[in-house]
Amino acid sequence: MKFFNRYPRYYLSGIDWVMAGLDQINKTHTGIGNHCALVLVLDGILDRINFTRTLRKALSNTSFVKGKTRRAWHLAPYWAPSLYTFDNDDIGFFDLKKKEQEEIDVTIQTCAGTPFKDNKTLLGFDLIHCNKQTYIIMRFDHRVFDGRGAESFLDYILDSSKQNLPYQLPSQDPQLHSWKSLFFSGQCINRFLRSIYSQNSIKVACLTQEPKPVNPHRFYHTTFSEEKTLAIDTNAMKNAGYLMNGVFFLSCVTKGFDALLKEHGNILIPINVDMREAKFNEKVFFNHLSFMLFKVESGLEIKEYINLLKKQFLDQTKNKIPHHFINASLLMRIMPLKALAFFMNLQSKKKPSSFSFSYIGNQAFNLTHVQNIEVINLFHIPIVPVTPGVGVFFTRFNKKLNLIISGFNNTLSSKDGQDLQENIISGLCGKV
Repeated sequence: MKFFNRYPRYYLSGIDWVMAGLDQINKTHTGIGNHCALVLVLDGILDRINFTRTLRKALSNTSFVKGKTRRAWHLAPYWAPSLYTFDNDDIGFFDLKKKEQEEIDVTIQTCAGTPFKDNKTLLGFDLIHCNKQTYIIMRFDHRVFDGRGAESFLDYILDSSKQNLPYQLPSQDPQLHSWKSLFFSGQCINRFLRSIYSQNSIKVACLTQEPKPVNPHRFYHTTFSEEKTLAIDTNAMKNAGYLMNGVFFLSCVTKGFDALLKEHGNILIPINVDMREAKFNEKVFFNHLSFMLFKVESGLEIKEYINLLKKQFLDQTKNKIPHHFINASLLMRIMPLKALAFFMNLQSKKKPSSFSFSYIGNQAFNLTHVQNIEVINLFHIPIVPVTPGVGVFFTRFNKKLNLIISGFNNTLSSKDGQDLQENIISGLCGKV
């Protein structure tokens, strides 16, 4: 692989800078940054030595694993990669022999919640053997990867047919132009946020948080079979309409939170929107996403949530809110990272949200076998931002739907997490 040439550089987008801000906030409060883990499940025991050799070949002497942000003379931030030498100690290994699923989940969650060894490191790997299955865990830093990008990168690492292909970080200009368009987008976002937080005394329904987040995180994972996934998709089509699976899932999650909220009010939900085309392209590194924000009253029926969220989704799409978030966020890059993190943290307290949500409807990992062992599942375990401290995430893999609930244990207790999981599943299956 060719080492990335610093010139031309990759200048960070506004969304990349926001992700760096979230990373700074999380590290300040918990010591764990804004990262996520991919969990790849294989139906057999993957040889540890061969896996280590694969990682060494794919990652040694590359600019994919370490780096940091810097500023150019015109103050635009850019990514400065560091050359990485692969070390066998960079892989954690666990041989659990025969264990119950609960014990496996605890080990996976411990790996997923492990911080990187230093602030420059962007990837971490663990290998778990248990019950004649293998779990490959890849932790990735959201400063350089989003969910689908990380899936594509893991596909590249594990695909022996791609190992000799040149693979390098992209370049991007600093985007110091079209100021009129950027400020117009900023005005659009300000008007949009004022419409959401229109009342001076708006009451946002949130889960109760202790004064300081306490690690570890809590994770609750459900994989639906192909048959169950098909039934859920049929239910989504029937209740929300064509291509409205995400709206249906969000409605079920919103209804599921109803039972946990101590006081009723407005439920505010920020969501990530993947801005790539449905067919995955070569946008692997950095963040190719934007945001939407939904507001509904708590205590409604699931059909009412569907209608309200669907209308807001269509309105925000029509008004190009995700596009304006991307454009307007470019203006925030002038702020030093610590100042940005302070500002974002302050705004999250002034304008709180109830929970985070994400739905990745198209997978980017397409290998069917790794070293002749069948791949049976791939799911994500995200570390949520400190505020709101809890999130619900859906991904798909080979006709199967995965549901992950992630939260700090000062926000989501074990009982509440289990209740929320049951409530969401009931809604997805049409039992609410």
